[in-house]
Amino acid sequence: MSNVLIPPTLLEHLANKLCIPWCGAGVSIPAGLPSWSGLVQAMVDAAKDNGLGETQQAELKQMVEGRVYEDVIDFCRDFLGEGEYKNFLERCIGAHQTPAILHELVIQLPTPAMLTSNYDRLLETALTRKTNQLPVVLTADDTQTLWRHFAKGVFFLLKVHGDIMRPNTVVLTSRDYTQHVFGNLPFMTFMQKLLLSHSILFFGSSLSDIYMKRILEETTFMTGGVGMPHYALLPYCGPIRAKLLRDRYNITAISYDPMTEGSHDKTLASILERILGALS
Repeated sequence: MSNVLIPPTLLEHLANKLCIPWCGAGVSIPAGLPSWSGLVQAMVDAAKDNGLGETQQAELKQMVEGRVYEDVIDFCRDFLGEGEYKNFLERCIGAHQTPAILHELVIQLPTPAMLTSNYDRLLETALTRKTNQLPVVLTADDTQTLWRHFAKGVFFLLKVHGDIMRPNTVVLTSRDYTQHVFGNLPFMTFMQKLLLSHSILFFGSSLSDIYMKRILEETTFMTGGVGMPHYALLPYCGPIRAKLLRDRYNITAISYDPMTEGSHDKTLASILERILGALS
């Protein structure tokens, strides 16, 4: 992994517990969890199993091919009904119980908290195995507790898009974003405070989350781009995208070839091992 440059400031912030990892779908996919597109297709298949008509199937196929994922999910969720929708989430996501190597490595980072956009239980499973104690797991609906733990320095796992154990907190559609995120001013304020006071290491994330980018853009504007720097491990990130990420969001891109170690997850694992080795 000699071609991957680890910024010294990242190591410094990690060593001082001023850096918080944000784990995206790329951390859980190696454990058998579906990708975003895979989750959408699985929901369409569930709708088919529950009597979706051929005309509707054809239109949804076109929508999936056009990557209009939120609209597909909105329709399928309404079609399934809340009961079957929750059953679908449990079958598709909740059934996976065994953490992958990336979960086992990322929890070894010295950090005051962890963030994840994943709904699954794998990070808390890995943390429980490590400490023999269930970590505090919070969502956007727990803002008061988030502020309290943050102020007291108590470790917490924030599941930014919700928790499969609490299906009503899961954020999948624009309606969910409005209810749980954009319409949740205390939570948005908390996230802004967190991003102003700590570096974030985006790991296994495509950086496509709309409200995360909004908060980053706001904090970059507020600080004139000289606030806490953030970092993102990204495959094949060229200089143009790297500059855009730095200018818009104060994110330093750490580019890597995902096939250096033979597969995407093995390459990410190797980078994490390098980081942990530098901190030891």
